[in-house]
Amino acid sequence: MAAGAVAAVLAVAAAVTLGKAADKPAAAKPPPLVSTAPAVVRDLPIQFDAQGHLVPLQQVDVRPQATGTIRAIHFKEGEEVKAGQLMFTLDASDVAAQLSKARAAAAQVQAQLDEAQRDLARSRQLARDNFYSASVVDAAEGKVESLRAQLDAMHADIDGSRVLVDRTRVVAPMAGLTGALSVHPGSLAQQGATTPLVNVVQMDPIGVEFTLPEAELPTLLSARATGAVTVALTAPDGSTVEGRLVFINNSVDTATGTIGLKAAFPNTRRLLWPGSFAKLRVTAGVDHGALTLAPQSVLEGPDGRFVYVLDGAGARVAVKPVKLLRIQDQLAVVAGLAGGERVVTEGQQGLKDGMAVRLAK
Repeated sequence: MAAGAVAAVLAVAAAVTLGKAADKPAAAKPPPLVSTAPAVVRDLPIQFDAQGHLVPLQQVDVRPQATGTIRAIHFKEGEEVKAGQLMFTLDASDVAAQLSKARAAAAQVQAQLDEAQRDLARSRQLARDNFYSASVVDAAEGKVESLRAQLDAMHADIDGSRVLVDRTRVVAPMAGLTGALSVHPGSLAQQGATTPLVNVVQMDPIGVEFTLPEAELPTLLSARATGAVTVALTAPDGSTVEGRLVFINNSVDTATGTIGLKAAFPNTRRLLWPGSFAKLRVTAGVDHGALTLAPQSVLEGPDGRFVYVLDGAGARVAVKPVKLLRIQDQLAVVAGLAGGERVVTEGQQGLKDGMAVRLAK
């Protein structure tokens, strides 16, 4: 057979084969396979996770109230002191001399006053006997009043010198932990110096500064009004320390959209140290009837967050918009569903509103 004839036969056979294949219907693609879980309504504690830093609730810079040489330091840096405990002694020789001088001057004026009062008494007696005129008595009375005024001034000088002497003894203004010393015996302590002698921080209780999004503020304020706010902190040893909220800032930070807060925690074991990082959980009451889903079931599209919900027959899905309130304890707390709906948790890729689906077993 000629080559042209063979080619023609093959072409006819191929056309017949293609025609039969075209007449045969294509196999239908099965619906996508999905997994679902119910939307559950439950009573759920309202909790917010936060991060912050430990801070002392009270901190004082110890500064001298007088200028003088450090004679003695009565504590070791880094140790705890009690309120009123003697910390520093300054050289008191100058002010002690001033106090002695003021006392001596007061004693001299007191002696003069005693003599003037005796003279006044004699003058009054002699005036009654008509030996002295009234002017002599008036002069004696004036002298007594003048010396009394001088004595009052001397007592004021004594009090001022005593204050200066007291200021050479620097005591702890509160109980707390001391920091690094900036002076040593022999150093000059100057009143008004920028660097304090030492600082003292309160260790028990101790505070934590942290922030929360401003959207949580109404819930926090409502719970605080009923005393339902508690704060828990994870200590370095893994234990949980329960505390209380002590401060809510009076304005929202417009740059970050957060509100500043402070909590106080007991610290008897000294596990919590100022400046350290802290992980917190704030509990602000109970959300009764919270609607919860698996977090992966909540998707986000151009129009906001949504979920796929099975229809009553369990054969098709529908798009339902939801509002994500928060993620808590591996649950998504949402609004927008009634509860009890079967929500798609896996297999959402490629789904569309009204699409038929198969349920994974």
